[in-house]
Amino acid sequence: MDLFNNPKLLLWAVPLLPLFGFLINGLFGRRLNLAASGGVAATSVLLSFVCAVGLFVYHLDMNRSQAISTSAFTWMSVGDFQINFALLLDHLSSVYMLVITGVGSLIHIYSIGYMSHDEGYARYFAYLNLFVFSMLMLVLGDSLVTLFMGWEGVGLCSYLLIGFWYKDRNNAIAGKKAFIANRIGDFGFMIGMFLIFWHFGTLSYTGLLSQAGAIAAADTTLLNAACICLFIGACGKSAQIPLYVWLPDAMAGPTPVSALIHAATMVTAGIYMVARLNFVFVHAELAMDIVAIVGGVTALFAGSIGLVQRDIKKVLAYSTVSQLGFMFMAAGLGAFHIAVFHVFTHAFFKALLFLGSGSVIHALEHSLGHGNPDSQDMWKMGGLKEKMPITCYTMFIGSLALAGIPVFSGFFSKDAILYTAFHRGDGLGWLIYALGVAAAVCTAFYSARLMGLTFFGKWRGNEHAYAHADESPRSMTMPLMILAVLAFGAGWLITPAAWFHFTPFSDWLAPTWAAAQATLADGSHFKLSAEHDAAAITAEWINMIISSVIAGGVFLFAFFIYKNPANIEKVRKLAFSGEGDAQRMTPWYKLLLNKYYVDEIYEKFVIGPVRIASDVLFVVVDVIVIDLLFVNGSAMLVKASSDLGRRLQTGLVRHYLYAFAVGMVVLSALFLLMAGQK
Repeated sequence: MDLFNNPKLLLWAVPLLPLFGFLINGLFGRRLNLAASGGVAATSVLLSFVCAVGLFVYHLDMNRSQAISTSAFTWMSVGDFQINFALLLDHLSSVYMLVITGVGSLIHIYSIGYMSHDEGYARYFAYLNLFVFSMLMLVLGDSLVTLFMGWEGVGLCSYLLIGFWYKDRNNAIAGKKAFIANRIGDFGFMIGMFLIFWHFGTLSYTGLLSQAGAIAAADTTLLNAACICLFIGACGKSAQIPLYVWLPDAMAGPTPVSALIHAATMVTAGIYMVARLNFVFVHAELAMDIVAIVGGVTALFAGSIGLVQRDIKKVLAYSTVSQLGFMFMAAGLGAFHIAVFHVFTHAFFKALLFLGSGSVIHALEHSLGHGNPDSQDMWKMGGLKEKMPITCYTMFIGSLALAGIPVFSGFFSKDAILYTAFHRGDGLGWLIYALGVAAAVCTAFYSARLMGLTFFGKWRGNEHAYAHADESPRSMTMPLMILAVLAFGAGWLITPAAWFHFTPFSDWLAPTWAAAQATLADGSHFKLSAEHDAAAITAEWINMIISSVIAGGVFLFAFFIYKNPANIEKVRKLAFSGEGDAQRMTPWYKLLLNKYYVDEIYEKFVIGPVRIASDVLFVVVDVIVIDLLFVNGSAMLVKASSDLGRRLQTGLVRHYLYAFAVGMVVLSALFLLMAGQK
């Protein structure tokens, strides 16, 4: 049944509605009242979500299984190279479109209450709408060039929103850090694009797909180089080692921004790019191995840092870096559908946790004041379950999903990633599995620690703040409740074969991988198999039991430690040695709390030398060569000659007669010399 007469027009409406909201708030926001400004922004994204749902339903029709493509105009045309400003809706982009607009609309609604007292209200919503528009263009564009436009757009918006409270110098620095780290990744991304165009002569997805056979037969050195360069860009956007350092500092922005960056936009862009170009990556085995290893190391590295962080948002930030590592583990092992599935489930429970933490911060800032670090310090919280029951119970569901507790959404996607590594069975598979299990231990521990310190036990902070803490307004709690339902139920779209093997999510995405699968040999590690024999089901049960016992056991262990005030004091003694003024952090605790000193290492060995080199180049090239010799030097020469000329033009007749006489004497002497030589 046709739901829409013109789905192509509806497809354009999805990104253009948030852009329209950005223009209204950007141009007229100061003239609008708070309700109108927030209403325009939230409504534009909500309408975009409605259009996205309509397109998804339209696409579900079996007679319309093909992609929907629409072009507005020719964007670039040089010889045979042509890029149209066009959109492409297929099975992969439709999933991302629903997540971006769905979670994005909830975050916009939540922001109406959260930002209601901020003087930059209209500016905030303008940036937020532009962020959603950029991410939609990234996933809906029909070429790498259009993707790159959205790629740079979300980078710009992250800079604007992370540094939203720019009057605070630390916030401004955090925004610049995000922008610069992403520019480093983007340089690699552009080189990867150039290599692909140089060899295949196109950057459009359809053009590359039509050459799937040529890609399979291409020089592996070239493909590996191109894919590694593209992955460098993904490391910047999706915060993987070594370019992850910007994401934890992104907490400087408003909490709803953190939720949007971490759950629905930007950080998932790298996963999308790798999944979109799956038919290229599967033929670059070295690049795929690097993707998997970097993902596994990042998952464990960031997860271990999250174990000791005091700031509630910093715990969730390092959690995001770790979970992105899980996604790249799956992508690097060739399980692109599982990587996208973890993107899907992670969007709901991570948005829930960030918005829940924002609810806590919002409640405490009324008494402590905006920007007070105590409003985010979990060691100075506790017992908030009685004050904020909705926030507590919804966040508890999110933490269970994050920890991978069975039947919650995170369990299904994370367990599928671990099973992919477990089932591969070779050296790389066991390495990735070991890294994944260790990272899962960290995840379960810090998830329970966050809940125990924040909501249970006794209040350990400012008594006045606790007395005045209260549940957040309905505009903030309603999105929490909706996300809690999704954090529980979204994972059931792919259930293990050991249960009843319900896989509508992977079935929906199957056409996205069809071209790549058709070019792979049967023995390839990346060849997907629909067969589930007894041995595979047994392996799945073994993996499921191991991951469930680890997740459940570690979560319960950590929760019962941190919900009990007496146990918290024992933990303090493990983290600190000595008493009173002699008290010192233990080395392991100090190492984790200082994030392995990565920022300090970068400052000393990367940023410092670059700064020194920049200063030298500034003095030698800019000041001495350009300014002194060329710009200022030429100006000084002109000035000196002008001064000399001015001295000759005195305006006195006697001076001119004197000059005339001297000139005549000189000329006479020259004539006499010349005559004597003859």
